[in-house]
Amino acid sequence: MTMSRDGLEHLSAYFDALLADLSPARRKVVARKIGMRLRRLNARRIAANVEPDGGAMEARKSRARQQKHRPGRGRRMFREIAKARNLRVRPSPDGVELAFPGAIGRVAAEHHFGLEGYVGKTRAGRTIRARYPARRLLGFGPEDLDAVADEVLAWLDRD
Repeated sequence: MTMSRDGLEHLSAYFDALLADLSPARRKVVARKIGMRLRRLNARRIAANVEPDGGAMEARKSRARQQKHRPGRGRRMFREIAKARNLRVRPSPDGVELAFPGAIGRVAAEHHFGLEGYVGKTRAGRTIRARYPARRLLGFGPEDLDAVADEVLAWLDRD
């Protein structure tokens, strides 16, 4: 189930009207709380290898050699990306942004958009590159929209 952009725009217009009375500093605090909640939900989903719409991510290619030498490993993807410290929350009075920093961000972008990425070099010194299937890491699912609504309403009740 994919959330349409129209649904987000209606939700945004509703909350814009509610948040118009708050000061910019107060809106930034609310944005930080929303961002932290979204980070927690997205990190949990990434660790479980589930896309934002609830479907399973495309499985990693099986590597017989890797499984022979290290049985039980290689099933879970994105161990580092799923850590909360690697998913930064950048709040502002106008909204919140979730982003992956540095090299983690490059790897996340390669997988999210299905790009070609650097893997290593051969003994002869040639570069090895791989094309990754698109695996959506960040996005809004139905539970994310409920979490945003809960966070905003909790902050409005405090006033």
